[in-house]
Amino acid sequence: MKVLKKILIALTIIIVLIIVIGFILPKTRHVERSVVIDAPPCVVFARVNGFRSFNDWSPFVAVVPDAEYELTGPDFGVGAKITWTVSEPKPEVGSQTIIASTPYERVDVELDLGPQGLAQSTYLLQPEDGGTRLTWAFDTDFGLDIFGRYFGLILDRQLGPLYAQGLANLKRIAENLPKIDWSDIEIGITDVPSRTIAYTTGSSGLEPGDIAAALGAAYGRVAVYVTANGLHLDGQPIAISNYWDERGYGFDAGIPVSGTPTRGAGPESPVRMGETYGGRVVRAVHVGPYTGLQDTYEKVYAFVEVHDLEPNGRNWELFVSDPGNTPEDELITEVYFPVK
Repeated sequence: MKVLKKILIALTIIIVLIIVIGFILPKTRHVERSVVIDAPPCVVFARVNGFRSFNDWSPFVAVVPDAEYELTGPDFGVGAKITWTVSEPKPEVGSQTIIASTPYERVDVELDLGPQGLAQSTYLLQPEDGGTRLTWAFDTDFGLDIFGRYFGLILDRQLGPLYAQGLANLKRIAENLPKIDWSDIEIGITDVPSRTIAYTTGSSGLEPGDIAAALGAAYGRVAVYVTANGLHLDGQPIAISNYWDERGYGFDAGIPVSGTPTRGAGPESPVRMGETYGGRVVRAVHVGPYTGLQDTYEKVYAFVEVHDLEPNGRNWELFVSDPGNTPEDELITEVYFPVK
């Protein structure tokens, strides 16, 4: 009995020590790893500001290969969410949700780890050596969970290598994407309504002077039609691209209108009534001379590719500013690129 009593006392002391030491241990833990990626911050940001391509570089796919994933919410930014379900060895459900997003600088993600509780991960982006230093951090608060606090002692050794592997995977992918920096323009994904337009089809050479002359003549024909038919102007002129290649530049020049034509187009009229595309687009704002539009388009094309978007129709420009009374370097042109 005395031996048993001593054993019980020893066990009690050990348990008390475990509890006391547990409460002394830090209740919060922070893990982070970083990598320098040879790509602009905007390119790297596109890959961490959503979950459409997360499993292309996530280190956890190899750890739990049989997990099933579901994407909900928007594709990018606040509200984007990925949920995973694991059946073996026991059913578990977890999720990641973007709760804050600062373009090209930071993304905050809430982690719901199921029975393991809540945590937060953060992506921090900083320009460095012509590229981007990306830091992937993990923070958790174990609260009164004594065993969690003990687990925190080895958290860095367990999670750190996985984060390092994920960053290496992402680096390899990002460095093979277009290295075009679009952070100096206003650009994003949005939805636009369809508009009724009066339009005419035209073409020109690729020189800026040729394009300006052809569009000017086309808008003149549309304006005559609008006046003759008692229509009302309902927006700025647009130019919808039909082709841009060795043939030159082919376009539909249109003006948004309201009302019903009183005379109609007639078989000989070069002007028609139609509807513009309505739906999802990449919208970019070009400020400056029209001769710089090609540079803006290069940024739009890069944005589309980096975000894994699929083209969905003809692009167009909306001429916000009147070139007749606006300095050339202040001209505002909106570029629209339909995507799925």
